[in-house]
Amino acid sequence: MKKIISKLMSKFYGRQEAGMATAEYAVGTVGVVGIGGVLYKIITSDAFREVVWNIFTWIFKLITGVMG
Repeated sequence: MKKIISKLMSKFYGRQEAGMATAEYAVGTVGVVGIGGVLYKIITSDAFREVVWNIFTWIFKLITGVMG
């Protein structure tokens, strides 16, 4: 009876993997930290700050109707 139940369960659920292995965690962590470092450098740069400031002032001028 156990064999029949286990066969039915394996056909119903199939073969599933339950997560990442340790090496995959390490590679994923290194990737996320690398992307985070690049984003931090971009966001803290003067050029990015200037672009964001210009967008906000443009929106403010658009909403308030101030020209200049």
